[in-house]
Amino acid sequence: MTNRGPSYGLTKEVQDKIQASYDMDLEQKCKDWIATVIGEPFPEEGTFQENLKDGKILCRLMQTLAPQTPIKTNDSKMAFKQMENISHFLEGARKDLGVGAHDLFQTTDLYDNSNMTQVLNGITAVARHARAKNKNLPPLGPDLSTENRRNFDEETLNKGHTILGFQAGAFKGATQEGMTFGRPRAL
Repeated sequence: MTNRGPSYGLTKEVQDKIQASYDMDLEQKCKDWIATVIGEPFPEEGTFQENLKDGKILCRLMQTLAPQTPIKTNDSKMAFKQMENISHFLEGARKDLGVGAHDLFQTTDLYDNSNMTQVLNGITAVARHARAKNKNLPPLGPDLSTENRRNFDEETLNKGHTILGFQAGAFKGATQEGMTFGRPRAL
């Protein structure tokens, strides 16, 4: 998995674009949010990816956000056990918090350091959904939007049928009559 050679062509372009969109400020906000929620400082040594790679911090985070669902944290150094920890976090985010799969990252995005931008976006999505369930949590990014259904009566709806917008051709009599540009057409 992590022993891939250098990428070329379109793969390299896509990888460069993903790496260029990485936001160091959002990384620091995610570190601060995780540390606040789990109640212990985020490790200073190592990179963000190295600290989250074994999945232990993510498991502690999910146990704090959704204590009703116990998550077994693997302390093994074996790759598949560490990836299992990440999968436990992602599964808890989907089932317990209601985060959509499209908002989350894949296990290999974090473990192989292949798309850390999506990891940041996934953690932000988890924070958004967790805050929707518990307003006492600190914010990370915008709050989750809520439905604001509008109920109009028939009379109000019918009033909209009588209004013509400018795109409907009602320009108060303005036409192109008399407008000439350039030389006239010679027949």
